[in-house]
Amino acid sequence: MEKDNGRIITGSSSIFLDILRIGAAFTVLYIHAFDRWFPSLAHAQDKPGEPSHAAVIIFFVLSGYVIAHTTISKNRGAMQYAQARLTRLSAVVIPALFITALIQLTITHINPQMLLDFTRGGSGIRYVLSGLFINELWFFSAAPPLNGSLWSLSFEFWYYAIFGLWFFRKPGWRSWLFVLVACLFAGPKILVMMPVWLSGYLAYKLPGPLLQHSKAWFMVFICLFAAWLSITFIPSIPFMIGYKPLYYANQFVTDWIIGIFVSCALWILPAGNDLSSGVKWANVFRKIADLTFPLYVLHFPLLILWRCLFGCKTNDVAQLWEAIISVLVASALIGIVLEKQRFLWSRFFKWLLKGIKL
Repeated sequence: MEKDNGRIITGSSSIFLDILRIGAAFTVLYIHAFDRWFPSLAHAQDKPGEPSHAAVIIFFVLSGYVIAHTTISKNRGAMQYAQARLTRLSAVVIPALFITALIQLTITHINPQMLLDFTRGGSGIRYVLSGLFINELWFFSAAPPLNGSLWSLSFEFWYYAIFGLWFFRKPGWRSWLFVLVACLFAGPKILVMMPVWLSGYLAYKLPGPLLQHSKAWFMVFICLFAAWLSITFIPSIPFMIGYKPLYYANQFVTDWIIGIFVSCALWILPAGNDLSSGVKWANVFRKIADLTFPLYVLHFPLLILWRCLFGCKTNDVAQLWEAIISVLVASALIGIVLEKQRFLWSRFFKWLLKGIKL
């Protein structure tokens, strides 16, 4: 079992992490909306600087960082870890799949022509595979086209699984065998992106540099600026993203570089100050940040539904923001409802995992 390094995530550092999460989620929403209202200005796939994919890289680093915090400083054992991780993913992803399917059926009846851009045959099996988090194994990518953002949740699931099997391993070769089997099952596409996730874990695990508070914050923003430069100017290495052989993991070398700079920012991040004047702000940011998950998994089908119901005026800034605000409100309301049902998922997985020796 690993020891905590004494890193404190409170006050300003906690707010910073939440702002980073909110910014990444809004970036994904804005870029996906902008590309549909301003198709002539959409980012070319063969050019560097695709913001929505870079936002997912930030999510991966943050995920590794937060999981390091919860498993090291708040360790409650393997069973609770599995229950918490399965609950977090399933409580949002499974309902999101049902909502996406309902939206697909709605569009089929209202504007079937529009749906042609978001179907590639075998829709049913894509929903099942995504619900089981096996839609990105090895060399195939099978998230529903109406909700392609779900690709990253399959990656996330296997990072949780592989890390959990390693972190809670017991003495002996059998524990290592479980880790190896999980890696082999996940396949090279998921594994080649795992260094990005692990960089977040190491950013928490390794003792931070001894810097003055102001200098530390200065270095944090320098690292984020370096990440922005990497996103903007480094091309897709080794392959163009979104196609065979690795689909969303195609530019893994570029993503490693971006991940290193983001994780360095988190590694340097100074401990926050628990100032009484900042507590309310921290709570507000935390509540908003908690809604970024449902926003991420619901924004695209909601955008397409909006276009189906109200049409799309190309190059219309006002309508673009009407759609964005509508999706923000809808996903937030759905997220609040889903959060209230979270305890049911927690009970279900507690029952499911009962008796399993992890």
